[in-house]
Parts: sequence; C-alpha cells; structure tokens
Amino acid sequence: MTKFCLINLYGPMAGYGGIAVGEMRSSWSRPSRSAVLGMVAAALGIRRDDEEAQNRLQAGYGFSVMVLQPGIMIQDFHTIQSVHSSSLKKMNHVMTRRDEMNLGDSETILSRREYLCDHVSVACVWIRDAESAQFSLEEIAASFRNPVFCLYLGRKSCPPALPVHARVIQADSLKSALVQHIEGFDLLNGFRVPDRVSLYFEDGIDIGFDDPVMVMKRRDNILSRSRWQFSDRNEYYARISVSEV
Repeated sequence: MTKFCLINLYGPMAGYGGIAVGEMRSSWSRPSRSAVLGMVAAALGIRRDDEEAQNRLQAGYGFSVMVLQPGIMIQDFHTIQSVHSSSLKKMNHVMTRRDEMNLGDSETILSRREYLCDHVSVACVWIRDAESAQFSLEEIAASFRNPVFCLYLGRKSCPPALPVHARVIQADSLKSALVQHIEGFDLLNGFRVPDRVSLYFEDGIDIGFDDPVMVMKRRDNILSRSRWQFSDRNEYYARISVSEV
C-alpha cells in the first residue's frame, strides 16, 4: 500500500508555462510537475532561493495529474513598458514601479501568453525517495489548509478559484487512489466527472492498469528555482475509466 496526496486544481484561468521562445509564452494543456511542486513549496513556506529545500522537493516526490475537464486555451496579447535590464543593474534595489520608471531608458516588450480556461484536474504526489522527502504527505496536505505564501496555478495572475482540499489516501495503486478521491466529487456545483479521463504520470509507481499508450518528453523537472532552470523528464499518458478499478 502506498500513500498519495491528492490536490484539486481549478481556476477560471491557469498558465502552465512551456518553453518560452521570443515573445510567445505558451501553456501546457495540464498542470506541470514544476507548477504543482511550486504550490507545495508555497504552502510549506519554502522560498525559491532555498536551493537545498527545493532540490529535496524535486528528488523526494513523484507526480501525476488526472484531467477531469480539459478546458479551452486562449491567447492574450500583452504590451509591457519596462526599463532596460542594463539600467536596472545600475540600481541596487528598486522598491516601486515609480522607482523603476524614474530610471528612464524605458522600452516596450510585446508578448503573447496562452491561458488555460475552466480546466479541472487532480494532482497527485507521493514519496519516491524517503531520504530526500523532508515532509510527510500529511504535513503537505495540512499546509494547504493554511499556506504560508499565496497559491497560484502556474502564473501569479491565476489563483485557485476554490480550496484545493488536499488529502492523503492510502491505496494499492495510483488509479485506485484517484478513483477513491473523486467518489462523490463535489468540487463544482453540477460538475460531473466523465467516465474516461486522461492520466499523466511518471514511472516508478504501481499505476493499477495496463501499459500507457504514449510517452513524451516534458521540460518541467526543477534544476534550479533561483536560476529558473528545468530539465526534461519522461511523462506517460493513458486514457482510463474511473468506473473500473
């Protein structure tokens, strides 16, 4: 039997950023490992510049996500006025937006940002390396009831619209834990869980069904939060029926 921590994720908008090239800021169609572990870190009060604690989060916990409602992707066009980075370096600390603009040398930055709207999913973490895992799953679930830092769905402009209701379930497989979690699911008034859902997961865990149908590369393994560096990992995909355990 394995313990799993289940976390509900819903918001009108979310941005699970992929590789950023030029002015395009794309979003994945489902939550990323780095985004969910970032929420865990925020709930526990682990700062981005605490490299040791961030590395232990990365090494200690496995990750999976089940998509209950895929939502729709929209694209927003941003025009941002900022100061050239070389000017910012001349000033030790910028306290306010006014301080920044008083430096002069302003420039306009254009970007197109994708947002995932009305997406509903359940993230799942488990302990995969007991030596690296600094916190028990019960401590992680409890931290979501009183998070130290604000939670958001990939981008700071995208907070969760409902409590995440994190809880720990003990089960003999990943699928069994997810099915137990969504029994009587009442995240949204009138929302009905479809019978067949998409499941994305990592290896090293008993998934509770036959082999996945697809494996893909995803760059959301955390190398360094402070330097914002990530690496590739293998992500497995399957369509499963939640009425068959």
